Amino acid sequence: MQINVKEHTKESLLKQKLKQLEKKLLTTQKELQRESEYNTHLESIIKGDSVKKSTTITIKSATKIEFVPVNDIICCNADEGYTDVLLIDGRIITAAKPLTIFENILEPHSFFRVNKSHIINTNHIITFHKDRNQILLYGNILLDISRRRRVEFLKNL
Repeated sequence: MQINVKEHTKESLLKQKLKQLEKKLLTTQKELQRESEYNTHLESIIKGDSVKKSTTITIKSATKIEFVPVNDIICCNADEGYTDVLLIDGRIITAAKPLTIFENILEPHSFFRVNKSHIINTNHIITFHKDRNQILLYGNILLDISRRRRVEFLKNL
């Protein structure tokens, strides 16, 4: 009789271990599923699918921080280590940041670097003069487009 009891205990222990392993397997599968969903979400953020573009940027000038709607920016002009941001209302905000910083910030919006010193908002283009390689922006701002950026500029229009 003792043999039957031992066998029965071994069998019940094996069943218990099997149940524990099945539980661990189930929790591991759930964790993997959550991790997969999380990774998919991160990939969509990286691609920009689920992230909304900010419609306002902050520009730090010498005396204040201004919150400027992106659509109000006509263009940005480089001035050595500074950048002048020209706005629709005629104001000019001078920031102590190089133009490349603004290029990175405004890239997701409809901005284009037309030459070494200027980034423009393509929504404010009035005329493109093909023969002179120039564009006229809102506010009578006339800018040259560099020869090497002309083809890319025309593709973006």
